[in-house]
Amino acid sequence: MSAGMVTAGSSVADVGCDHAHTCIWLVKHGGVPRAVAMDVRPGPLSHAEANIRLYGLGEKIETRLSDGLEALEAGETDTIIIAGMGGTLTVQILERGLDKAKAAKELILQPQSDLGLVRRFLREHGFIITEEKMCSELGKFYTSMKVVNGTDATLELSEVSDTDSDILQSVYDEYGEYLLKNKNEILHEVLLILKEKNERILNRISAEGSGDSAERKGFFEREKKLIRVALSFYDI
Repeated sequence: MSAGMVTAGSSVADVGCDHAHTCIWLVKHGGVPRAVAMDVRPGPLSHAEANIRLYGLGEKIETRLSDGLEALEAGETDTIIIAGMGGTLTVQILERGLDKAKAAKELILQPQSDLGLVRRFLREHGFIITEEKMCSELGKFYTSMKVVNGTDATLELSEVSDTDSDILQSVYDEYGEYLLKNKNEILHEVLLILKEKNERILNRISAEGSGDSAERKGFFEREKKLIRVALSFYDI
């Protein structure tokens, strides 16, 4: 899914390339003239090199041992892909190589967790998410983002009239402004699952009545509000 978001004709760096399948697909089918496959582990990089030779793409795909963006020069490629990692690691890679991330024409990100953390980091560092896609496979949900360097978008508060800007921003960070405004059906499915799960937890907390229940209940009450606001986009 993330590979399909790359702009045709772009040169690409794939961070954490594993066996270089993404780079190979992009060069063969995605209109990418040149790619740099990077991984922090020698083992996967060796497999990547073998796969690249197998497809006869050694002149178009270069491999580099790299911790995050360390081995990439600022502006060296048009596109940087960071996919298949947790959100915390994704943020760490972007933070350590912020000048390189900002020099790219686009970032393609597919964090496997903590999407709210990633979106918040992007917003606070002047990036704009121009497109998001979701898919589901074997009961798991995946989200890909196309990101460009720019300025923060203005919140359209009129869309959810009874919601203050802080809550709305939290909803956008957690669930994705692009997905909500486009009424993404897979996100809708996720929100309904989260709503049911949240209600079960709140009911259990109320039944337990333990000493720390007030703090826990406050956390899940806030989550309930965020989910309610997110679901309200599907009623507009």
